[in-house]
Amino acid sequence: MAERDPRRRSAAREQEAAPLFSEGERMFYDQDHDTEYQKKGRRKGRKKHSGSDILYTVAIIIFALIFLVSGGMLLKRYLDDRQLESDMAELSSLIDDTAATGESDAAEDNSAKFARLVVRNGEFIGWISIEGTNLDFPVMQTGTDRTDYYLRRDFNGEYDNYGTPYLDEDCTLGADGQSSNLIIYGHNMKTGTVFGSLTGYKEASYYDEHPLIQFDTLYGDGSYEVFAAFPIDIDTASTEFPYNTYIDMDEQQFNDFISQVKSRSTVDSGITPVYGDQLLTLSTCEYSVGDGRFVVCARKVEG
Repeated sequence: MAERDPRRRSAAREQEAAPLFSEGERMFYDQDHDTEYQKKGRRKGRKKHSGSDILYTVAIIIFALIFLVSGGMLLKRYLDDRQLESDMAELSSLIDDTAATGESDAAEDNSAKFARLVVRNGEFIGWISIEGTNLDFPVMQTGTDRTDYYLRRDFNGEYDNYGTPYLDEDCTLGADGQSSNLIIYGHNMKTGTVFGSLTGYKEASYYDEHPLIQFDTLYGDGSYEVFAAFPIDIDTASTEFPYNTYIDMDEQQFNDFISQVKSRSTVDSGITPVYGDQLLTLSTCEYSVGDGRFVVCARKVEG
């Protein structure tokens, strides 16, 4: 057999070798001469994004935006709460607990006690608090021509989402007498501020820890013991039990009111007020039903 030309064998080996570069394009080095691998290498860098990749990216962006917005809202709420605490502390510092001399009646004593708050706003009528909670606020009252004026206004009458607790405009509170039931409204902020702590009375343990409400007015100080607390849907309350219309009551109306609130109460206080007792009713929003309210009722403790 004739021996092959060595130059032809060298040329054949050169043709079989897998080049590292081809026509200016870098290729993966493939020691197994896998042409499929080479094709995949040449296509890298020009991969098209699938529909699922795009949706995934969009979802990530949306979730990131939701996280940022939610975080911003929580931060704002936190800062607003701290600002409210600061504002209330400043107003509380205007109360002069040393004004009572013991030589005049309670009305004159409290006029002096709250004098600086009245100068700031003539619609201030008292201060309400529950020891051991963050319910510690001034109480306002307007005329019937400005119903719910303080629902979204601060002590100075400026717009404020938190609002300021206020006495029902139909209630009478004065040196010459007062309604048998004083009804005060306040917001239930989800962070527990303003009247938000009232919903704690759904639990017996909370009632045991906070049985008393302090409501000091321009006409005297008052300590009230809680005897009932209940949620109610105001969509049905107007016909079933319009609780906030029981203000100036005769004996029958008084007894009806007591019977209704005790039968609905989440609190088993063992207390049943009698006609002639001074009542205090606090009302706030309640979110377990569509348009709910949570109501806390108390009677004044004499002496």
